[in-house]
Amino acid sequence: LGIYIDIVNDVKFAWKVQRDVQERGWTEEQVREDINKRLPDFSKYVDPQKANADVILRYEPSDQGLPYLKVKLIQKKGGAFPMITLKKDLTLKGSKPGATLKMYDDDWYGNKVTVVEMDGEIDMDNMEAQLKMIEENMEGLNAKSKGELTEAMLKLKSSPGSQNGTGLLQTVIAMKVREIYEKLSAWR
Repeated sequence: LGIYIDIVNDVKFAWKVQRDVQERGWTEEQVREDINKRLPDFSKYVDPQKANADVILRYEPSDQGLPYLKVKLIQKKGGAFPMITLKKDLTLKGSKPGATLKMYDDDWYGNKVTVVEMDGEIDMDNMEAQLKMIEENMEGLNAKSKGELTEAMLKLKSSPGSQNGTGLLQTVIAMKVREIYEKLSAWR
């Protein structure tokens, strides 16, 4: 099973600037130089691996701009990752910016893929209800119990990324990896 975390440069730069300026006292120019220094090795050795992954978690700027995110779960058709799908597209309202979840087929480095995408953020004051709506709209999750995804996300409510696709889709991946592990364990 190949899993790849793909953070586009705009998001990577914004995150690194935020961390290194606050925690390390660097200037924005120092951060840019550090990123540019590492870019050739990253481009040569790390980035090409995403073409062969079974599932890719991709971070892009939201259609509403940074700091909001669009997070994509890119699932290779016929790959080792058991797919999840959405019954229908969703629009979640409440606090700004709101969120949209959608699914579509695409091509990823010559591979047919199904993408589940979340753009924006759920309403933290209405988190449980919105998570239940999302979970009920997912097929193939293979949860141990009804509401398992929602419960897991509520436990992480104060963690970074819990309001956007970061926490949601990482939790989905964790549940699917567990599914694969249990199948392999039972087979042996």
